[in-house]
Amino acid sequence: MLSPFNFVLTSRSRSSNPAFGKEAPKVDVARFHINGGIVKNNLSGFPHSMEMPPCMHCKAADGEIFIPYARGRLCPSCYINFFERKVKRTVSKYRMIQEGDRVAVAVSGGKDSSSLMHALKKTFPNVEFTGIYINLGIGGYSDECETILTDFLKKLEVDFIVYDVRKELGISVEDFKRTYFKGRLCSPCGTIKRYLLNKIAYEEGFTKLATGHNLDDLVEVLFNAYIHGDVSQLARIKPVLPSSHEKFVVKIKPLCELTERENLLYAECSKIPYRTIACPLSARARSRRGKKVIDKIAESIPYFKHAFFKSHLKKLSRFFEPEASIHPIVECKVCGMPSSTSPCAFCKRLQLVKEVNNRGRDD
Repeated sequence: MLSPFNFVLTSRSRSSNPAFGKEAPKVDVARFHINGGIVKNNLSGFPHSMEMPPCMHCKAADGEIFIPYARGRLCPSCYINFFERKVKRTVSKYRMIQEGDRVAVAVSGGKDSSSLMHALKKTFPNVEFTGIYINLGIGGYSDECETILTDFLKKLEVDFIVYDVRKELGISVEDFKRTYFKGRLCSPCGTIKRYLLNKIAYEEGFTKLATGHNLDDLVEVLFNAYIHGDVSQLARIKPVLPSSHEKFVVKIKPLCELTERENLLYAECSKIPYRTIACPLSARARSRRGKKVIDKIAESIPYFKHAFFKSHLKKLSRFFEPEASIHPIVECKVCGMPSSTSPCAFCKRLQLVKEVNNRGRDD
């Protein structure tokens, strides 16, 4: 029975790949953590005594990487090219980056955003990319992510901005444990990240803000939005989110047609350092449960995620467009940034946690 992975990796001898003039990258299979498990050797179903099918592209190296929805196998070197071509096609198809754009890339130290930065830098060498990292002050996590990320971006020769909420705002996301958000910390965390990423990108003069949202992320949000009839959310799920206010930077999602597993595999094949620990505050995140359901469907229908997302974009999204213009945009009376309410959600969360912290000091 085929596992729910969007790719399968087998660990066998690597042969030299004359198409690239060097040995194919060696992939550390033991680092493939997926849904709490590890991708083991020989998940392709081929006994070790059988000959590994060749790469469908170069025909020279073993086709170690099986992509079910594409019904083909690639060697690690050809997979890197496959991934980067797909990123380039996505950017071109949705007109995400134009000449003269200054692109900020939201980076977290994880496989998705680091793979995004690496692929964009290689694929568009003449475009200015700058990383933005929001250190949320999560103990045993945020500082470690920053360390990994700093080393990676320096080696990639990419400028980056680090914004530490503890230093700049005097709070951390963990402070929300003492508020009514204590059972759903992902909510204020997401609000803070989205606000700060846009604000920094706007104030620094960037024309686009790229995020590492992958196909799994978008399909999970779509899935829940359709179930709950969240028309406002359905109107916003698209590869390019245009600006509805001069202080809103255009958001782009170059990985929107690549799965989480494909990003992980690219990171491994390209030897990109990324965090291997999950956020300690997201253990109960609803999105994890939703993704498990979707992965189960993809076991039987390997192309389900791609078909679902593309059907939404091509056939259904236009029906939700009017919803996007229903809510007027105003400027927050506290911070001056655009929002559908005033004070904005960010300022409300910030005020809440500061009041709780102050009461704690008084006690």
